[in-house]
Amino acid sequence: MADLVPDQWKALSPYLDEALEKTGEDRAAWLAAVRAQNPDLADQLETVIREHDSLCEQGFLEQRTVGLPEEAGLAGKTLGVYKLLRPVGQGGMGSVWLAERNDGRFQRRVAVKFLNLALMGKTGEERFKREGRILALLVHPNIAELVDAGVSRAGQPYLILEHIEGDHIDQYCDQNKLGVGARLGLFLDVLGAVAQAHANLIVHRDLKPSNVLVRNDGQVKLLDFGIAKLLEVEGPGAETILTVDGGRALTPEYAAPEQLTGGAVTTATDVYALGVLLYVLLTGKHPAGNGPHNPADLVRAVVDAEPTRLSDTLLQSRTTPDISLQNAINRATTPERLRRRLRGDLDTIVAKALKKDPKERYPSVTALADDIRRYLLNQPISALPDTLAYRGAKFVRRNRTVVALAMLAIMATAAGLVGTLIQSRTARAQRDFAFRQVARGQALNDFHEFLLSDAAPSGKPFTVNELLERAEQIVERKHAANDPNRVVLMISIGSQYVDQDEGGRARRVLEEAYKLSRSLSDPSVRAEASCTLASSLARDEELERAEALFKEGLRELPDAPQFTIERVDCLHDGSEIAQENGDTQESVARAESAQRVLKQSPFDSEALELHRWTDLAMAYASAGKDLEAVSAFERAGALLSSLGLDNTGTAVNLFNNWAIELDQLGRPMDAETMYRRAIDISRSSQSEEAVSPMVLNNYAKVLRELGRIKEAEDYADRAYAKARRVGHQLAINQSLLERARIYAARGQPARARAMLAEVKPRLEKSLPPGHYGFAALASAEALTALAAHDIPKALSLANQAVSIDEAAIKAGGEGNYVLPMLLIHRSVVALEAQRADMAAADASRALDLLRADNYPRTFSSVRGSAYLALGRALQAQGKREESRAAFRSAADNLQNTVGRDHPDTRSARQLAESGAGSVA
Repeated sequence: MADLVPDQWKALSPYLDEALEKTGEDRAAWLAAVRAQNPDLADQLETVIREHDSLCEQGFLEQRTVGLPEEAGLAGKTLGVYKLLRPVGQGGMGSVWLAERNDGRFQRRVAVKFLNLALMGKTGEERFKREGRILALLVHPNIAELVDAGVSRAGQPYLILEHIEGDHIDQYCDQNKLGVGARLGLFLDVLGAVAQAHANLIVHRDLKPSNVLVRNDGQVKLLDFGIAKLLEVEGPGAETILTVDGGRALTPEYAAPEQLTGGAVTTATDVYALGVLLYVLLTGKHPAGNGPHNPADLVRAVVDAEPTRLSDTLLQSRTTPDISLQNAINRATTPERLRRRLRGDLDTIVAKALKKDPKERYPSVTALADDIRRYLLNQPISALPDTLAYRGAKFVRRNRTVVALAMLAIMATAAGLVGTLIQSRTARAQRDFAFRQVARGQALNDFHEFLLSDAAPSGKPFTVNELLERAEQIVERKHAANDPNRVVLMISIGSQYVDQDEGGRARRVLEEAYKLSRSLSDPSVRAEASCTLASSLARDEELERAEALFKEGLRELPDAPQFTIERVDCLHDGSEIAQENGDTQESVARAESAQRVLKQSPFDSEALELHRWTDLAMAYASAGKDLEAVSAFERAGALLSSLGLDNTGTAVNLFNNWAIELDQLGRPMDAETMYRRAIDISRSSQSEEAVSPMVLNNYAKVLRELGRIKEAEDYADRAYAKARRVGHQLAINQSLLERARIYAARGQPARARAMLAEVKPRLEKSLPPGHYGFAALASAEALTALAAHDIPKALSLANQAVSIDEAAIKAGGEGNYVLPMLLIHRSVVALEAQRADMAAADASRALDLLRADNYPRTFSSVRGSAYLALGRALQAQGKREESRAAFRSAADNLQNTVGRDHPDTRSARQLAESGAGSVA
């Protein structure tokens, strides 16, 4: 091997990636060009490449009669100075043993990998030893050290590697709840290791989470680097992974398209696998979509299907929001904040790494690492997003109604260019930009016409960012600092940078616009500059200054009709800022105010209304305003039908969220209908394979509440099986809890306890201490103990459930909506414990909470259950007339929400009619 010192390898590194991409005459011409600039460098390159080609021309260890070592009897055997201790792994490439060296010189534990000769090339020991010398060059802190390599006396090749104690990188990140920045930091260590190997002309070919370990001290260690090269089948007619048992070192889920189609394997192959790994680390999902996939589907997904944009995985999960929630929790954030963090530069970086054509990917691992570092430093990245024409076509197909609305407004002022400038991913940006153009009139039209002729005089394609950069230059040249139009145009440009998730550029332009606006007298421009900058700052979590700027901007606006649009914009920005601050009540108040103002606008449309009502419903839901949320969902549902979207993913998401709110309001019969609609839309033919396991489990819950226990058990079992199959952790947890409740209701406490025993450690691992989810767990345990007639334990657990939830609420967390039912459950247990006073107090408190929480005056199953518990407690206290009144209220509520034939309805009606006798 070429005798090069580390500094020489470092100098060669940028050129070796390029060398691996070329063959034959192309490589010769390229080397000649390098030689003309740097003869010494060219000589070193030629030497290294010649030695590499020499190795590739030779066969390698294909005595296929020699198999893996038998495990029996190997423990205690030695390989030189290493003693085999025990097997620690077995796979298609071979077996791995833990060994230690203790020869008096030093002590060390290592991993010994015996390689499967069925995967080898044609010759044998000589190439194996020479290739081992190449691998020995991979000295890097993030690559597991190759300690030694050799062939045993029996002809079995082996590698002796550094022994690593740690977790797979994806598991390590999730277990430690690492944020996006920390994950990118670890990923940069991976890239450094891969770049080092590429600099030595070695391609990994099997990059995946299980080959990237993170030690207990947080250091990344890349495994199996170079083993794929050791096992490579060379030459014409070489077998591929699809035709050879075991095949090349390759995992289909992380394989590049060219690996699955038999194309050339280069450094770009590793770039693709790194793109898949980064996608998984940042989203918790695979680019091919939710699995499991059969081999044919997986190949089609990798070779033909474009992966979902990184940030859009959060949007697509709204039909199963629990997945997004768990992934966000694992990344120490919320789903919405995670989506915003992934949008823009990270979308672009990952999309470039995952291009189907190797030539369109990053030219080297170093280039990929450079862009990630630029992103972390808030600097512009080198990768460009897809062209405006492509993005524009996609946008128009997604937002036909909004585009038509915007074009009507734009045609009055700026035919052509404004439509180009305002391409964005959201309907709000499209609408707001169009409003601003109409208001500014001819002054803006002149600017747009000039920019159009300057931007693409010969019809040359350009990107959004290129256009915005030219717009900045033109604004600076053509408009004086005290010209209001300059500020307005800068705000528009900054807003477009925000929509492109170009945070650094947006901040720079908007800060300058705000500074210039302070010398202007136009209140609309001053307000717009303040509120737009505030919204941008909130995205960067500079919340204190963002709130101050929002209030400043709102104060600038007189209460007059001509400032309607600016006021709507400011209020919308203020709602987002309040939500980022965790002030859900203020967020709702500002959103409601914006809605009232916007209703006065002539530019409103059904499409915008649908999004407005849906967003408002979710804001209400997050604030615990269930009645208002249901009302908003009803408005959104009506618009959904009028727009012909009844059988879409939007409808599934709407109906599922709507049903959750209906159930929380105590309307399980209505919720059952809504869940059924969501299931019917999701299912294909007669199969429910496409239905979310959370929707199935939600449906099981309302079936149990409706007394349809057998059906509930069936759907809960289906939800659990589906969740297990697809690895849906939250759905697994929720279905285990629901199955425990169902078994307790059926009088099967042993089966209920088994479910709870399985879910408890899972919740302890996934939820933060004090989360109200532990209150739900304790309540389920209490009902299980009650079914087993262990009254003292049931009461203790019921007390624990209420205490946990009260503490969570006091700490500012969620849990308000579950407290009434927890109190009802404790009332039932207390009555069995002959604590009628306690039972009556809990039932009364539950009813007070339901009134305080603004439950509607219409019927509610939750209120019915509370009245039934109260009636039984009053009956035990001998309060005959009061108990009869409670039973009547219970019967009225239950009959209209769970049905006349529900056991609780029959019991309440019978107790009310019998004068509150002894019927139980």
